[in-house]
Amino acid sequence: MRTLAGQGSHVHFTNLIILVGTAQAKFADIPEGRENLTEASCHQARVLDFMNERLGGSLDKVCLLDPKAEELSPEDGDGRFEWFLFDVEFWWFRVWDF
Repeated sequence: MRTLAGQGSHVHFTNLIILVGTAQAKFADIPEGRENLTEASCHQARVLDFMNERLGGSLDKVCLLDPKAEELSPEDGDGRFEWFLFDVEFWWFRVWDF
């Protein structure tokens, strides 16, 4: 996820429950040789509450990505979206080796 987001982006992981502190520490430093990873942070807030707070109550700039989509390009958003929401099951976060 962090390699796909691109330069200048910030990936927010939400609903990690008790893993937030551990995950935040893990994401704090970018390992040598992995400079292509975008910044990331972890939050316990519900994803809709988090986005509403950050976007001032409007979700018009949020694009919900379909995990079954075969391909997505920057042209698909035509510049109107600032946030891209990709929903994954909790078990997926085990991949990050917390």
